[in-house]
Amino acid sequence: MILSPSDMELFYKLTYALHCFVNRKRTVVQDIATPEALRELPLEQKVRIRDALWENADLIDAFVRENPFDLPGEELEIVRTWSHFVRGRFILLSYQKKYAVFLDDGVQLAYGVLAISDDFETILGSDLPIVLQTVLLPFKGDIIYDGVMTSFNVTFGRGIRDRFKASFQEAKAKHGIITSLPFSVESKKQSDEDLLRFYLKNQHNRDQYWDDLWVLIRKKPALRLLYHQEMGRIQSRSFKKKLREIGIEKGAFAILEGMIVASGATKEEAEQMARKIVPSEKRAWVHVFEVGK
Repeated sequence: MILSPSDMELFYKLTYALHCFVNRKRTVVQDIATPEALRELPLEQKVRIRDALWENADLIDAFVRENPFDLPGEELEIVRTWSHFVRGRFILLSYQKKYAVFLDDGVQLAYGVLAISDDFETILGSDLPIVLQTVLLPFKGDIIYDGVMTSFNVTFGRGIRDRFKASFQEAKAKHGIITSLPFSVESKKQSDEDLLRFYLKNQHNRDQYWDDLWVLIRKKPALRLLYHQEMGRIQSRSFKKKLREIGIEKGAFAILEGMIVASGATKEEAEQMARKIVPSEKRAWVHVFEVGK
């Protein structure tokens, strides 16, 4: 969840070179001629220079063109990719093995972010979620932050936590967890089938996304088959429970649009009976389940 020591040193080398260039162009701090001198500045002055960069992000391209510190091409390319930065407020939701999950709740995108030298839990603690202000950067195929974070001391109730969780699940269903930049919504868009499964995943999702679900099906009518198959599988759980409650311990049953339309001693018998009575255009929608097997 953190950069290797060599990548960490490379990140700081490139950061201080770029910040030194920004300071030359904007004169945020007087008498700083080299990246080495900038390294020794107090944190407050470093942050002022860093903020000047993100307010004047066109200086990234200028730095690459001028290459004032004679960086090799592969290092310039890393800096060039920083023009695809993402600046904003994020919700730090979880620490995972490969990265920490940052949720941009405003646009419902989730990012997998690596720390630089110390892992996020060491820096921020384990009491999640945490609201952060930072800048996300691409770095050698991963996403890191730019070395500066502001955290906000906010306590969340259960309702807000649940909303964050739901937003993350929707972001993950639609786009996955984003682990590289730049990100294109269209290029990383999840399949309509996966999105439909997310909408149907549990009762909360079905209630919340019911209108979206049917918009999706109307846009792509072929999804109606998947809808009925998934709903049949979901509904079979409650039917199994009810059947056992009335003493039926064995048998097979066919569901269509929330109703049992056929049954038999075996799955084959239930399927055969359903084929006899269900209109041909709806037979593929039938879900057959067994009790007692």
